[in-house]
Amino acid sequence: MNFTAQPPDPEPPAVDAFLSAVDRAMNSNTLLLTADCDVPVAAGNRQNVLHGFLRSALFEQLLRAADVRRDWYNLSDEYDSEPFEQPLLREGFCATVSPLDHAGFLARLRWMLCEAFSPYGHHYPAAEAERLVRGFARELLGADGPAWSFAAVSPDFLRSTGYYSGEEPQWPVYFDGSGSDTVTFVYRERTFHLLLTNGSP
Repeated sequence: MNFTAQPPDPEPPAVDAFLSAVDRAMNSNTLLLTADCDVPVAAGNRQNVLHGFLRSALFEQLLRAADVRRDWYNLSDEYDSEPFEQPLLREGFCATVSPLDHAGFLARLRWMLCEAFSPYGHHYPAAEAERLVRGFARELLGADGPAWSFAAVSPDFLRSTGYYSGEEPQWPVYFDGSGSDTVTFVYRERTFHLLLTNGSP
């Protein structure tokens, strides 16, 4: 199984607006990755495709690039002047896939803006959230959103900050161990997107 990605472009305004809104609402470092697989992705192989992608060099490359593109620099090559020696992927991960329908996908996006834990009280009004969600979905999926397939993924494949568990973090880290850690897998034919959040106080 092989994976490729187009050269990174600036995120379209509707995508940037939604990701930035989730950052604000959930206090998250929200990242969106897009790649292609050399086989069509379907319900029968999506778990294997996802695991293959997570173990690929392209995943780390895209994750680091998205981190820099969104001006976080949390996954850069150094932390406090010490080089990162560990890979980003956590050993023994499951990254279990649970199906969502189109309506469930949109509801998940609204939840991020309106209902997820917002440590600084930055929930969005329903009408504004709906505008942001619709713009993001239209940009990501085109005019035929229901033709795509969707899944929630257990967020256990990147190391934790230890904020909730008390474990000693091994940098680089991403997830925080709370209900605001989310991963959403969106796929159609050979193309897929991975949306990650890690909201935390």
